[in-house]
Amino acid sequence: MTVKVLTECSNAQFVMSGALSGPQFIQLVLEVESQNRLVKHTSSASEFAEILKVLKDRAASPYVVGPNIYAQDGIRFFKGGHNGLMEVWALSPSSATVTNSLANLAERLLTPGEAQRFKRFSPNDLSVAILVQTVAFHLLLGADLEKTNDDQFGWKAVLKSELRPQSRSSTFKVAHHGSANADHKDVWERMLVEQPIAVITPFAKLAQPLPTRTDLERIKNHADRVFCTTWPPSTKPPRRRGVDGIVRGATKSRKALNRKSGCVRLRLDLNNVGSKPKIEMFGSAKQI
Repeated sequence: MTVKVLTECSNAQFVMSGALSGPQFIQLVLEVESQNRLVKHTSSASEFAEILKVLKDRAASPYVVGPNIYAQDGIRFFKGGHNGLMEVWALSPSSATVTNSLANLAERLLTPGEAQRFKRFSPNDLSVAILVQTVAFHLLLGADLEKTNDDQFGWKAVLKSELRPQSRSSTFKVAHHGSANADHKDVWERMLVEQPIAVITPFAKLAQPLPTRTDLERIKNHADRVFCTTWPPSTKPPRRRGVDGIVRGATKSRKALNRKSGCVRLRLDLNNVGSKPKIEMFGSAKQI
């Protein structure tokens, strides 16, 4: 999906987590692109290789290409938009996260075996949380950033940072599908206005999809309105006496088809100070 979006948005810059900015990472991805032998085609390495190919095709210079911007705490990677006053800031990863990632990238990146592939970094403190600022409306995009026990990583590092703008956002794209391990009360109290708008993107590929009912109740206690891009995140197959036995005998497995993903769109008239955002829902999006 990332490659498709980048290809369609031909004038867009590509911003990537600064925690993956080491030369070992780019060298490895380029080798995947040229030889396609280190990892399976469906791996994240192959996706990065495709991204680099898109960037290379756009480039006019003969030099090695990579992301236009590496994002980390305190980096403002856009200024412009409405009257030139819109700003987009990266709130993560923290400096400690970048240092750890660069120090361990080579040994953690690959696992041994015939079909070597990228390891998944966990927790998600490599994620890029983003603050979008306008004259009268701010938006906090939580990415997949989690809370940790160490104030140099995750949401604790964001809250501690003196580099980030100290503004409060009116809308929050809730982090990590609304899960409890990404919820920090000080984010709600210090980085958001009282009773903001909350938007959740669910994750259905779990035995207990996210967000759970408990997650929703917790978020609703903080927010004025809560929207989910697809609700419910998944639907279990119906059970019918007499029918189940016949189905089991005729099929190896069955599952209900999830509805198509939805979309929540917020629009704001920046020429009208004090105006409230217009919220539109498409597909399976729903106000909870």
